[in-house]
Amino acid sequence: MPGQGSVGDTTMPFMTAGGMLDLLRRRRIGAVELLKLHLEQIEKANSAINAVVAPDAERALAVAAAADAMRVDEQACPPLLGLPMTVKDVFETEGLRTTCGMVALKDHVPTQDAEAVRRLKDAGAIVFGKTNVPEAASDHQTSNAVYGLTRNPHDRERTPGGSSGGAAAALAAGLTPLELGSDIGGSIRIPAHFCGVYGHKASFGVIPMRGHIPPGPGMLAPGDLGVAGPMARSAGDLELMFDILAAPDVWDRAALSLSLPPSRRERLADFRIAVWTNGPYAADTVTRTVLAGLTESLTRAGASVSEPPAPVDPAHSFDVYLRTLFAIVSGGAPLEALIGHAQANLPADVASYVQILTESARLQFAAWEGLREARHRIRRAWGEFFNNVDAVICPVAPTPAFRHDLAGEGFGYQLRRRRQVDGQDLPYLSQLMWPSLATVANLPATAVPVARSPEGLPVGVQIIGPYLEDRTTLRLAALIEQELSAVRPA
Repeated sequence: MPGQGSVGDTTMPFMTAGGMLDLLRRRRIGAVELLKLHLEQIEKANSAINAVVAPDAERALAVAAAADAMRVDEQACPPLLGLPMTVKDVFETEGLRTTCGMVALKDHVPTQDAEAVRRLKDAGAIVFGKTNVPEAASDHQTSNAVYGLTRNPHDRERTPGGSSGGAAAALAAGLTPLELGSDIGGSIRIPAHFCGVYGHKASFGVIPMRGHIPPGPGMLAPGDLGVAGPMARSAGDLELMFDILAAPDVWDRAALSLSLPPSRRERLADFRIAVWTNGPYAADTVTRTVLAGLTESLTRAGASVSEPPAPVDPAHSFDVYLRTLFAIVSGGAPLEALIGHAQANLPADVASYVQILTESARLQFAAWEGLREARHRIRRAWGEFFNNVDAVICPVAPTPAFRHDLAGEGFGYQLRRRRQVDGQDLPYLSQLMWPSLATVANLPATAVPVARSPEGLPVGVQIIGPYLEDRTTLRLAALIEQELSAVRPA
């Protein structure tokens, strides 16, 4: 069976984290042996995709040996004891270079772990490396001047997505069983969709972001919109990791606790699901066909499936999201510092993005408060919508993984890039539309692989749920994985 755990085993690196943990607890394999299997897989497969960029094998092997030496009662065993894993290169990791893909941070070695990383280590995880990100974690391609380009394991001429592109590629290639990602513009969900793995964007504020870059190293104030979340090869692994991560920051625990509600439904047949196959934003024929097939499967399974209109005006929701996002990423910098001279001779349909960026970079406090109010109103509208629906299933992005565009990095080049959706020529930044639905309203969203395109590329969907009801989207993801074998990726 794939579980005997001998070094050289080619199947074990593709097991679920839960399966590996079961073998570890039954002592069918040791932590050192399991880590060596992953290091061997990295040696074999990583050079072709460049997903793991900062291995820390020597220290990890010492931690694994200590885990093997422990004699822990099964009831008291830390939930991840002995499990190797990697971490997206935006989370500060003690003694391990953390760059966020920025040349200015190429020598940054933190002296302590980000709060989320600390929780994973306290749970027994063995962090043995970092995974690649785009420069400043600000693109849906993963490339930077520090570590270079990361490729999609399913087609090396295509992107794995971003900004958790290295994380998703590493999972898909069997280089790691779990990953810690982050998401402000689909940065967990789009890579999961492009690489055929699972990812969960948590409700805003549920998982502490202290120690995440951006903002800069050492900054303590939490940012807005951005969240952390688990990435894995199964929905069950997402929930396992989410349970470890979801709690108030240690600084707040004197008075705060977190008790998230259970899933609204336990059986697929009991779910009330809204499915959007044709709106509110663009999606190609492949994506719409996959969603239609999933809709049929859900209906056959007994779920109540409908296609109601969005609870908010999509154009308004996207505008509020962009203005908030651009205000965050610009940090008040002059427009020229953000996009250089790229605004010259831009296509007409990109002018609105430049205008929003310009206005957001100069945003005054009153305007920022206006955006906050608009976001709360959007969230309230979603809350009323979820009185009659348990979850929404919709695209993560308008297409499967696209081919690398290596004309340049940085925001200015993103203004020049284009995306083709069924022959329709669209601005590159338009692919933020689908991820923005959940982000602007602070909602949880779980990315689930569903099928393959005719070219063999993974196609996923996102399950959006009510605020703080992460367990509902995670449960629905698990039910789709377990029961709808007709739509399971090959």
